[in-house]
Formats: sequence, C-alpha cells, structure tokens
Amino acid sequence: MPTQAKTFQNYLDALDALTVSRQGRPGMLIEGATCDSREVRSGWLFVAIPGAREDGTRYVQAALRAGASAVVSTVPLTLPEGVAHVQVADAYAAAALVAEVLYDFPSRGLRLLGITGTNGKTTSAFLLRDILARAGRRVGMVGTVHYDIGGKIIPADRTTPPPFILQKLFRQMCDAGIQDVVLEASSHALEQRRAGTATFAGAIFTNLTGDHLDYHQTMDNYFAAKRILFSQGLARGVPAVLNGDDAYGAALHQQMQSSRDTGRPVSFGCHAGSDVRMTDIDTSVRGGRMVLDFGTAPSLELSCPMIGLYNLYNVAGVAVLARQIGIDDEIIREAVAAFTGAPGRLEPVYSPNGASVFVDYAHTDDALHNVLSSLRALKPARLSVVFGCGGDRDRSKRPRMGRVAAELADRVYVTSDNPRTEDPDAIIADIVAGIVSGTDTRVVSDRREAIRTAIAEAQAGEIVLVAGKGHETYQEQNGVRRDFDDIREVRLAMGL
Repeated sequence: MPTQAKTFQNYLDALDALTVSRQGRPGMLIEGATCDSREVRSGWLFVAIPGAREDGTRYVQAALRAGASAVVSTVPLTLPEGVAHVQVADAYAAAALVAEVLYDFPSRGLRLLGITGTNGKTTSAFLLRDILARAGRRVGMVGTVHYDIGGKIIPADRTTPPPFILQKLFRQMCDAGIQDVVLEASSHALEQRRAGTATFAGAIFTNLTGDHLDYHQTMDNYFAAKRILFSQGLARGVPAVLNGDDAYGAALHQQMQSSRDTGRPVSFGCHAGSDVRMTDIDTSVRGGRMVLDFGTAPSLELSCPMIGLYNLYNVAGVAVLARQIGIDDEIIREAVAAFTGAPGRLEPVYSPNGASVFVDYAHTDDALHNVLSSLRALKPARLSVVFGCGGDRDRSKRPRMGRVAAELADRVYVTSDNPRTEDPDAIIADIVAGIVSGTDTRVVSDRREAIRTAIAEAQAGEIVLVAGKGHETYQEQNGVRRDFDDIREVRLAMGL
C-alpha cells in the first residue's frame, strides 16, 4: 500500500501551528516518512521523538546515513547542506500530523467512534462493533486485543498504536471500504495526540480508576489525558456518552455542560439525575437484565449473557451511544442478547472435577474488585484468585490489588505477570504488602506453577479466577517475550 510522494510544503502546511523554525526547499519531494530510523529510505522525512526511554535525536545521524532528506525535531540541529529541517514545539503531535499527510488524511473518510476509560474499553468496543455489523455497517476496530480491518485481524501491540501505524490502519480501512471504526483510546495516545486531527462522531467514557500513574503521576493528570477525547476530539454536536455513576464521569459531564466543548454530553447510570437511567437491574449466573429509561423517549429493555453489574454498565454505555447514532432498538437488543464478551474477559474453562476457572484481563484494583465481586455473587464453595502485577508500570496499585484480593477471595495465589525489567520477587513483595495478616495466601513466583497449583487444589463447586493477562499470549521478562497463554495453561493443568 505505497503512498505517493508529497512535497516538503505539504508537511510544512500540516506542521504550521507547531513550527518554531524551518529550513529547506518547499518544493522538494518527500518519498516517505517515519519516526523509526531503521525504516528510513532515500528521500524520506524522519521525525525524532524524545521518548521516555529512547530519544529520537540520537538517531538523526543513522537516519541521514539511510538517506533522510528532511528531519523534524524539538531541538535545533546542524544538518548537512540540502537536508530540510523543521523544529517543532511537540514532536509527538508533529509525528501524528506527518503520518496523516503521508497517508492522505484517511480518517476523513471514516466515521470514528471512540471509547476511553480505565476498565471496560475492550468489552465495550467488541459489543459496539457487533451492533454496527448487525446494522449492516462495514466496521473496523482498533483496540487492546487486535486490530480488525473488516475481518482481517492483526494482533495488537498497543491499545492505540503509534501514529504511523494508526494512520496506516486507517488507510487500509478506507481502501477496504470500511465505514465505521471503533477505537479504544488510551490515555497515552490521547496525551500524545496520536490520532492527529481526526475527529470522532461519538465517544464513551466508561470509568476512571488508579492505573498508569507511573506515566501520568497523578489522577488529575490521568483524567486530563482522558478528557482530551471529549474536549478536542469530538465533532460538533455529537454524543459524548458518560458514566455518571463514576465520579470522574460525573465531573466530565459537568465540565462539558459548562464549557464550549463541541460534543453533546449524555450521562447514564443508576442515580436519578442520569440523562439515561439504568433501572430494573437483575444479575445472576445466567447474565444480566436491565431497562434503560431515556426519559421522554421510549425505554430500552436489554438482556445479556455476561455476568456482573460492571458488565451491565459496559452494555449501557454502548447501547446509549448506539441509539444516539441512529441504530434501531431491535438491532441493539439482538446484539446484546448474543454477546458473550471479549476474549480474555471472564472467559470460562470448566474442570472435569466440577471446579470452574475464569480467565480475565483485570489488572487494576478496581477491575479485580468488580470481577471478584461478580464471582462471589455466584456463591462458590470457595473463591480463589491467581494474579500478579506488571513490572515497569504503576507500582502504587500493587498493594491495593493485594488488599482487594484478600478482602474478596478465600485463597490468594500471588505470582508473576509480565515482570519486564523488574525483579519478579520484588513485585510480589509490593503486592503482599497490601494483603492483611491471616489471609490464606500462597506465593508462587512461576505463573505456570501457580495456575497448576490453584487448579490442583480446587474441588467441585469452587471458582478460580486467573487475572491480569486475559487475552495476552506472552510473558515478558528482561526484554524477552515468551509464549504464555493463561487459557492454554488452564486447559493443560486440567488435562483438557
């Protein structure tokens, strides 16, 4: 899928608002662009991003040796004669704009629907995709599990990929005749403006709980990053569907009502002040039911096979947005009734001895609380949980996750998740620090062994939750990714 060469002026026009200084012939041809010096070819433009771990300016010389004819950076550079340069105020935002020019602004030919929040993004995205497909739309999806180009599935490396990958996906979707794109918007992607000038035709805010504070430092910063989707990313008058029962969702609703944000806020929740109220709620082992009260508009009764109140919140947000963008109620009802969840989200495996195991992506204390609470409501003979925490990520949530596990599970198996560059035992120690004395706790650093031990000790009527990795099929340690699939490990442990 090659793109046609652009002039340097094309890129200058896109970067105008970010430009500090510029040099180079506006009419010179730029054959391609990238922020990875290893991809540079003769006549290409290289964007040097000063990232958290690698500073792109260190690779300018490598890009020049590979044939770069133009460089974008946040710092002044001394470059060979004939090499163009643009100094910009924000390299992340510049990379997104460059990528848009490279791929001819593909988002302009798509209807983008965004979903952001800490928990529930993936389940909401899969459900919204199903509803749109059932309505006869050609749908693509960009999210945590995979990228879907109208049925062509690409494994996801990040929830929202970097700009050059994201714009390439959008271009592929346009070329494939995709009409709608459901996109999970991560806080990192929003803060780094990875979507460039793309505007969304609707968005959902699921909730906000402690996560990614290694990057954002404070919850206020984390919330500010999420808010970018609603303050800068929405087309005028389009629905912004917000979980009003979440404190941050309620704050966002109030801010949007009193500001000049272009989106139209619509809150949902159980409390009486919601624009759309969740009523007649019933949850059981068979799933959940509720009625969405739209006030003066007809109500919408929904039943779904997913368990847990938190999943009803996911369903409610999606159903409200679907109706707001004109999807027929019967289509919404049918899609919700048939939806069993996203991969790795409370995915069940049943043991021959009568025990039940659920694999879930829950990797924050709030998500772990929601899942364990839902499983506790099934009244198991015993509830056990196997989990760890990722290395090189928010350390503050580790003891909180230990505390939640101790409060809601009868037995806790603390193990490794993705240690990355950290010592697995040090991560485990952070988790154990939050577990109250007297809790039935087993520390088994090896994740495979922890899963096998928990299943071997489970009897008929018991439930084991294996949490933290969900759909992931690898375990990362010391920069190496090894094959590891919780679902597969559970089945092997059961002899299935």
